[in-house]
Amino acid sequence: MRSIDLRRLIPAALTLLMTACSAPAPKSSATAPATTESAPAAAPAPSAPASTTTPLPARVAPAGYGAALKEQFAEAVGAMKDGKDEQAVALFNGIAQQYPELASPHTNLGILYYRQGRLDVAEAAFKEALKHDHQDYVSANYLGMIYRLQGRFGEAKAAYLQALAAKPDYALAHLNIAILDDLYTGELDQALEQYRQYQQDGGANDPRLAGWLADLEQRIKNAGGKTPP
Repeated sequence: MRSIDLRRLIPAALTLLMTACSAPAPKSSATAPATTESAPAAAPAPSAPASTTTPLPARVAPAGYGAALKEQFAEAVGAMKDGKDEQAVALFNGIAQQYPELASPHTNLGILYYRQGRLDVAEAAFKEALKHDHQDYVSANYLGMIYRLQGRFGEAKAAYLQALAAKPDYALAHLNIAILDDLYTGELDQALEQYRQYQQDGGANDPRLAGWLADLEQRIKNAGGKTPP
């Protein structure tokens, strides 16, 4: 079995207050056994740079809905930032019922469920968000992280690509694809390309990136391949 560098498996931290990036690994999960993922069962999901380890933020209220919805979102996001998950869940569920056409309450519910380790309900919430907004790259990226934790690597790749189709410069989706290709599917050339795209789209200041690139380039050379310039 190919060994995995756990230093590369960073907590999926969510950085956004205005838009989500990614999230810390769930507190617990019964999915993704080591035999399924070729990695320890407790391995966290790949994610954002170490400098962005703020508490989970949230999608904000959409434009055009007036002050009442903004106030409801502000209260729910405040509870989310303060770690009052149950209160936040109740508030976002209320918003979702009151405004069934909106995607963002479901995205935020998915984020909350994800950090609680409730991957099944998180998956359902993100899928519901995508039904309302096919361009919701945050939900698509989270689905990819859930699928990776569950060993569903093909679905994870497709979800990350869906995020990039909506937002081609979404650095965290490039990073998540790179880690998936590097550590799980062994597609090293593609991983190198995605690490470099991550660097270009916002990861240039990630202090770990230079080491990752050097390590991966050496492994490609050792395998008899050539690294692109």
